[in-house]
This record gives sequence, structure tokens and C-alpha cells, in this order.
Amino acid sequence: MHVYGHRGAAGEAPENTLGGFRHAWERGVRRFELDVQLAADDCLVVVHDARLHRTTGHRALVASLGSAELAALDARRNAPPWPRREGVPTLESVMRALPRTESWQIEIKRPARADRLHPTIAALHDVLTRLRVRSRVVVTSSDIEVLDCARQLMPRVSRGYVSTKMDPLPTAEKLGCRMVAANLYTCTPALRLGAWRRGIEVSVWTVNDPAAMRNLHRMRVHSIITDYPSMALPLVGQLTRAGPP
Repeated sequence: MHVYGHRGAAGEAPENTLGGFRHAWERGVRRFELDVQLAADDCLVVVHDARLHRTTGHRALVASLGSAELAALDARRNAPPWPRREGVPTLESVMRALPRTESWQIEIKRPARADRLHPTIAALHDVLTRLRVRSRVVVTSSDIEVLDCARQLMPRVSRGYVSTKMDPLPTAEKLGCRMVAANLYTCTPALRLGAWRRGIEVSVWTVNDPAAMRNLHRMRVHSIITDYPSMALPLVGQLTRAGPP
């Protein structure tokens, strides 16, 4: 069972920041989940919310500012104590900082403006192609239109369906997804079995409780996404060494 750092290590460092990703890497994380949006200058930046207020205190929309303006903000609001200012980084800067990352789950939210969807996917394809990391990326979304656009513009890049449904598998299969990113509370043995039969991986979010990690390991899910990789990695390593339940 693999461990993905959620937005870097959102419970340990400012989420979706370069410092947060480096913090997770130094503690052994080799797989990451993050969120991307298109800035005003058509550059992809790593941030979850459409508005900046929760993480920076700034009330603007991400899409209204350029990438340099976003990088100059302080994204430590509502984060664990952190000694340094951390701006909103570009996707390319994060991926270049961690070139040996084994796998990325890159989640795309549907843009507020429909005409920004195609440029968002095209910008992502450009970054992945330029950095030669397409084989290590799963593009994820809860939005069917986003995943359909990704399938059309970059068919060789794997896709994952983010879902809170009790049975997301028919939708994932229809969209040609190799992965289902399932909510912790909807991940059941039946879902895991159905996914195995369809050749679809199951990645579970957001898993911060040791008991839940043990249960998912027994269920043999492919991966978990956690805010606390410093806790999760040693535990999962211990479970793996102990062998099958």
C-alpha cells in the first residue's frame, strides 16, 4: 500500500507549498497529491481553493492574479506553525524541485469559466511533456467534463475519478480511468473487489487515523492519501513488513 502526501503534508506544513513538499520529501514521501488551477497569465499554480482567502488571507480569485503575484503571497494562513513565508508555487517549480518523485496525483477542479477548461488541460499537458513525467502522473478530478477533456487532449496520461459515491466504478470505467480516488467513508470491501475485477486502482482520501490505515491495508487498497505522512509512512512500512493479514 503506497502513501501519498496530501497537498504535500497538509497536517504538518503549509499545504500545496514548495516548503511543504520539501518537508514531506525529507521525511520519506515519494508520492504526492496536489491541486492545480490556471493563473491569469495561463500558468498552472498549485492551490486548492478557487479563492485565496483560506490559505493566504487574500480575498481575490486565483484566476485573477498572475503566477508572480501568487508566488509573492504568504500561504501560511490556517496552517501548522511554519518559520518561513511560503507563496503559491507553480506546478513546474514543484515538479522540478522533486524530480525523483515516483508518482503524482494532480487534481484539476473545473474552472469557474467554461472557456478556461481547455487552456488548463493544455497547460498541464505542456508541463508534463516538457518535464518528461507523463508516465508518473495520474490526472484526477471529480468533474466528468474535466476528465473527458483530459482524455481528448492527452490520452496517454492516466486519469483518476475522484468520488464520494458508493459505487464510482461504472463512471470511472466509462471514462477510461485507471484509478478511483475514493473517500475514506465510501471505500468498502465491495468497492475494492469490484475495482480489482475491472483492473482499476483504488486510492483513498483523506486517511489520517492509524486504525483506518490498518483497515485499508487489510483491504489491500493500492494507496492512501494522508495529511500526516510522517506518521503514516512508518506505520505502513511496519504493516508491509508484517505481511498479509
